Amino acid sequence: MKNSMGTKHAPLMAALALFGADCALAQQAQEERTLDAVVVSASRSQAKVEEMPLHSTIVSQEDIKKSPATTLDQLLRNVPGMNFTGVPAALSDPTAHQTKMRGLGNAKVLVLLDGIPIHDPFYLTTQWFKVPLSNIERVEIIRGGNSSLWGNMAVAGVVNIVTKRVKDNAGEASASIGTQGTMNVALSKNVALSDILSFNLAADFSHTDGYQTTPGEFLYRFPQKQPVTSENKSFRLTTYFKPSADLSGYLRLGYHVQDQDISYQFGNNLQKSPDLAASFTKTFDDRASLQANAWAQYVNFQKFNGNTCYYQSDKKACLTSTSAGLTPAQVNSNVVQFYTQQGDQGYRDQGSSVIYSKNLRAALYSFQVGADYRRLSAQDTEWFYNTPTSPAAPQGQSNSSTHGEGTQTFQGLFAQAKIAPLDALDITVSGRYDAYRIDDRTNTRTLASGTTTGGALPASTKSAFNPSLAVRYDLNDRIALRGATYKAFRAPGFNNLTRTFGTGSNTTIANPDLVPEDLRGWELGSDYRKGGFSAGATYFLYNISNMIATYTASGASAPQQVQTICGGPTLPSCSGSAKYYTNDQDGQSHGVELVANWDVLDNLTLNGFYTRTETYLTRRGAVVTDPLGVQLAGVPKNVASFGATWKPREKLQTYAELRYIGPMLLDTTSNNATTRFEQGGNTIVNASASYAWSKTVEVFGNVVNLFDREYTESPYNVSQPYNKMLSMPRAVNVGVRMRF
Repeated sequence: MKNSMGTKHAPLMAALALFGADCALAQQAQEERTLDAVVVSASRSQAKVEEMPLHSTIVSQEDIKKSPATTLDQLLRNVPGMNFTGVPAALSDPTAHQTKMRGLGNAKVLVLLDGIPIHDPFYLTTQWFKVPLSNIERVEIIRGGNSSLWGNMAVAGVVNIVTKRVKDNAGEASASIGTQGTMNVALSKNVALSDILSFNLAADFSHTDGYQTTPGEFLYRFPQKQPVTSENKSFRLTTYFKPSADLSGYLRLGYHVQDQDISYQFGNNLQKSPDLAASFTKTFDDRASLQANAWAQYVNFQKFNGNTCYYQSDKKACLTSTSAGLTPAQVNSNVVQFYTQQGDQGYRDQGSSVIYSKNLRAALYSFQVGADYRRLSAQDTEWFYNTPTSPAAPQGQSNSSTHGEGTQTFQGLFAQAKIAPLDALDITVSGRYDAYRIDDRTNTRTLASGTTTGGALPASTKSAFNPSLAVRYDLNDRIALRGATYKAFRAPGFNNLTRTFGTGSNTTIANPDLVPEDLRGWELGSDYRKGGFSAGATYFLYNISNMIATYTASGASAPQQVQTICGGPTLPSCSGSAKYYTNDQDGQSHGVELVANWDVLDNLTLNGFYTRTETYLTRRGAVVTDPLGVQLAGVPKNVASFGATWKPREKLQTYAELRYIGPMLLDTTSNNATTRFEQGGNTIVNASASYAWSKTVEVFGNVVNLFDREYTESPYNVSQPYNKMLSMPRAVNVGVRMRF
């Protein structure tokens, strides 16, 4: 059944990418006529978006305002190549939310806020709660390996969020309410004292009561389960200064809170994070500049995993959602609420960078050199609790605890040069050397008896050199060809290297010997522009080695670290088996991205995209059970979107989009290699409208999943269908924006 676009078809796909732009589907709404003036700061040069040799997209402020999405992660769902699910980040556990691109899994997309990493230092997930839509000027998305410029995690691509800048003494306020108890309030005020000094004070608040992600037919397994509710608060004070014509910069102080109630009385995730960022730019003449950045954040994360059970008085035991043979007939009113795990995590992140840029009047017309430093330190302590045995003692006894800590440092040196041997030809060469080290680390487990296993772990040092070569050639004023080849890497995080969690056979043990994942890839494409029509086509191929995954280790054959944590060769404190991280697999992802935009009339614009992504394992070790050559679960091969922006009146703008999510595999690992579990395709309709009530007041409304389609985009074990997670149902939102 496999309809592959494998490497044997690469020449054909390259030809389509290079010469098929005239018949491509259209470019998304994000790439509007005004983009000619946009410089992509994530390129670490002064490259304009239409000059980028890699497939790049700009999401403008206008795109943000007209989008039906109310959070940034859901807005980026409609960017070609981004693989977000329909479950908003606010309603998913921050330890598991993944930012994916081009079919690759977690921690392979570097997300930046004004050029500064905005990742959870421990889990390498993106801290979306720190970036409300109201504070964004634009979002830059560069696909392809970018470790030659940015180092760790810039494997599938880079997303850079650019915040608003002070332009006057104006203020902005917005408020909206919607279904699912959703409310968003944002307030921002500029104070421009002079050309030398100005300030921006911003505060944002959001709340949602969420929706039930478990299908109704399985709710009996989760007594009294409620939707996930989330409340985010964010405060920022930014000082902008320009003491002279050749020196400028900013200092930003922020404080952020994410408070999630996870389905049950005792289920809660609470993150509190103060942070700061500073940037200085010194220009020496009209052709040279020096930029320095520094940042720091502290995260305190308190976590409780809530649960419930039906107490069976005749059996003197609780039946939980995973109890074998649980049926609706066994449901009773004797429900016990408790928590199974308590976590206390704290981590610090400090970093700095410096970049020198020079523009020349020669074939070598631009070059940049720079250095980065980042230090992450973290500690994690977890307590685990038994299922209650009596309603009189609703909280089970602690059966064990774990502790992990460590310090990671990343140091990088990079250089980039832009060469134009011909007027129509641009060549970009870049390379970066990274040194990565983790030390001061421990990983222990303490049983209820007081016995402690594990201990200090040795320091580890790795290094990598990641080059990139990119070319762009203008055939004429309308058609440009582009191509690139690159190498990139992702180092394992604290969660992989130092954190042991779970009890019994559900224990997952950190592997201190993991090595970085490596990617080697290339892409070819072309862009076409004529009048109000633009289009692009790209073919990409990624080969990734040493992919990080988990497998089940058992008995005396288990690695020494598993035996140490689990109490000996028979793994007695882990019930004979435990999950362990490994690098023992390789994979490939390749596909086509077609995009276009057409200004049909002055008041009507059409846009769309189509992507086909094939991603699968190409090698696995003896311990890995995932099948080879089979599309990875949760990644549809085909995704398409078609949108229309229409302004029937000067003050009224409407937008509608159809999003098609093709059939996808939901489970390939829990059954034998010939069995697949697939979900059919789904088409989702989203829409929005805004009306300029006056020069300073705008009202708006939007709807997501207009026809209330029930579907999922998250893989799950089909032998446990009750773990299926539904994507967003119909959601309506209305609000007002004011400028004062």
